[in-house]
Amino acid sequence: MGVRRGGSGLVLAVLLAGCGSGDDPVLHVGDIQIWPMPSFAMAIPQPRSVSIGPEDQVVVLDKKARVLLFDAEGNLMRQWRMPEFENGNPQGAAVLRDGRIAVADTHYYRVMFFDMEGNIRGSFGSRGKGPGQFEFPVSIVQDDQEYLYVAEYFGNDRVQKFTRDGHFVASIGSPGTGPGQFQRPGGMVWQRGSDGVGRLFIADADNGRVQVYHDDGTFEQVFGDEDGSAPHIFDFPFDVAADAVGSIYVIEWQGNRLSKFNAAGTLLGRFGSAGSELGQFLTPWGIAVDSKGRIRVADYGNHRIVGLIP
Repeated sequence: MGVRRGGSGLVLAVLLAGCGSGDDPVLHVGDIQIWPMPSFAMAIPQPRSVSIGPEDQVVVLDKKARVLLFDAEGNLMRQWRMPEFENGNPQGAAVLRDGRIAVADTHYYRVMFFDMEGNIRGSFGSRGKGPGQFEFPVSIVQDDQEYLYVAEYFGNDRVQKFTRDGHFVASIGSPGTGPGQFQRPGGMVWQRGSDGVGRLFIADADNGRVQVYHDDGTFEQVFGDEDGSAPHIFDFPFDVAADAVGSIYVIEWQGNRLSKFNAAGTLLGRFGSAGSELGQFLTPWGIAVDSKGRIRVADYGNHRIVGLIP
């Protein structure tokens, strides 16, 4: 196995086959990058979220309420802490089309905006169950019309839609186990399909599935379950991502693997197993895919960012 340094981490030049289960197709990977998390006060914090910014920069949230900005090679460019963190740490972020970083500040029931230098550029939200209020917001995405979607759990279990400046537009979903309902919605991704419809793919963690909504709030389907046969079984899916050609990626917190699908829900391949070795994950929290198809995983239990390179 060849090993070479890349940025602040390691790039391991290998050809690996992902670990599937049964007859699942295998997701093959070329190189694997390991980016150790920067230390903080004699500790190595766990990463909780990963998202992609300009020039394929990588924005990471960690267990010490830090926002960390890496370049595409894994070099740490800058970092800052959330203004408040005594009650808990944020769990989701998105880089918006205007260059702001939006953070779902989970335990402070709000969304905060920063510029790329870490300066605060506003916020919205408060605790509650009404429109524009939150109970533990955990993820945020933006569509091509600049609307924001924020997922929350702990009783509300819904996704709310806002303008780019935080004005409430609509509420999507409700608590429960039926189609179109959530138990702990987590990560999301938005994409416009070849049919022109904008869709949200939402990790429904406690229900062990991914659900698909039109971005006007209309429920479409449980992902991959058009005929009711439930072909894909997820073990606590925590986050969802998409690549430039519309493939969908799901990372499983308890399953310790990632799965790749086409937009219609056909399984294309799976990768990973539980552990701390190369090609393994330990309770991964987040996933993102950059413009070159490089997959970034917030490998929480292993205190690292893993890059899977096609």
